[in-house]
Amino acid sequence: MPLMLGGARRGQTFPFWVIATVLGLTLVFFVANYTNTVRWELRAQNAADSAASAAISTDANMYNELSTMMYAASVDEVRLRYLNQAILDTINGVGGCDPAPGRSCDQDYQSLVSAYNTAAANYANLVQLMRQADDFTQGGQKNGSWKAMGLVGSNCTIFDCAFTMTTLDDSVTGPGSPESVDVVACKNVPTLVPQLLGLGTGSSFQAMGRSAETMTAVNETFHPSATNPNTGQPYQPAEPQWATYPFPAYSVDFSSMAVQMSWEIAGPTKPYAAYPTGGVTCS
Repeated sequence: MPLMLGGARRGQTFPFWVIATVLGLTLVFFVANYTNTVRWELRAQNAADSAASAAISTDANMYNELSTMMYAASVDEVRLRYLNQAILDTINGVGGCDPAPGRSCDQDYQSLVSAYNTAAANYANLVQLMRQADDFTQGGQKNGSWKAMGLVGSNCTIFDCAFTMTTLDDSVTGPGSPESVDVVACKNVPTLVPQLLGLGTGSSFQAMGRSAETMTAVNETFHPSATNPNTGQPYQPAEPQWATYPFPAYSVDFSSMAVQMSWEIAGPTKPYAAYPTGGVTCS
């Protein structure tokens, strides 16, 4: 009798392992499908973030070039002021040079005037470049966030071309204003083993990401005479070379100069544009 009961118990365990195996495989498929869904959703969000950031960066780079030119113009303006004062000093025979005819004051005057003319020409060139800052071009076409969005689908080494990008809004408002871009990335992704979910063959789900970026300013105060930690030398050293002797009165000194600079970057913001009633295009 004990042997018969033992055999009966062994016979009853067989269906349990069959059911456990089926349930285990089903769980594996559910986990795989869930993982696939999460993976594509993350990929969609990354694609939208990249596109929106790139769109804002085109104009941010242009404004940063403008800030760089304004800094260079400020340096030239300080140089012009010092050189102009030095020229007046040599004319009046003060500041250290020899005022006798044909001596160092005359030589320094000629050198300083030449340096002034060079600095004035450089300053004029920078002003002209700043006037053209809104027309910085690539391949003869005006740069802009809307053009960057139009190039997303043809630059698959940089962007994720598996998704269709839809620009919900591209607000270009100019320097100093919060330019914003609102983008949606969408793709129809096949469902793994759809029968387990009660879905038909060939069913899919939409992997969708949405990102809004705005132009944000980072401000700093820069002292050109500060020491560069990499070289141990000032970023903008004093310029005493215009005279026969480095008299302070004939030198250009940037130690009192401080420049307020603004750098534009792409920063995340809350999606703000109205979502289309008919949805967006999915690849």
